[in-house]
Amino acid sequence: MEKVMNMIKPKPNPQQLLRDWQRRLRQECRNIERQIRGNSDIQREEKNVQKAIKDAAKRNDMVSAKSLAMEIVRSRRTVNRLYENKAQLNSISMHLGESVAIARTVGHLSKSAEVMKLVNNLMKAPEVAVTMQEFSKEMTK
Repeated sequence: MEKVMNMIKPKPNPQQLLRDWQRRLRQECRNIERQIRGNSDIQREEKNVQKAIKDAAKRNDMVSAKSLAMEIVRSRRTVNRLYENKAQLNSISMHLGESVAIARTVGHLSKSAEVMKLVNNLMKAPEVAVTMQEFSKEMTK
């Protein structure tokens, strides 16, 4: 069954997989940016909450001031987590690109090693050395 499926839909090459994965990661980064921008609206609200905290402190209403302060702390933590997630997604994207580049380099090096091996087999080093020595003797004469 697998052979039939491979004939119908061949496996994508690593380059194509990399593009697909990076596209998804960029999409997720954009989603995170939208959430951060949404939280920037929350950051605007944060100023209003800070003003409310000051007003509550002036009224000696420490319970509501503390709960509002906790709300500010939570929103800041959320924004920081979103930034961390975005950085991790970018890091993953770069690691994927690096892995594919390394795999390609290894493939090219192995091909060049095979070519060098074939050239060495075609060109007999001892025979060439003897020929060069004879040529050198002729030149000195």
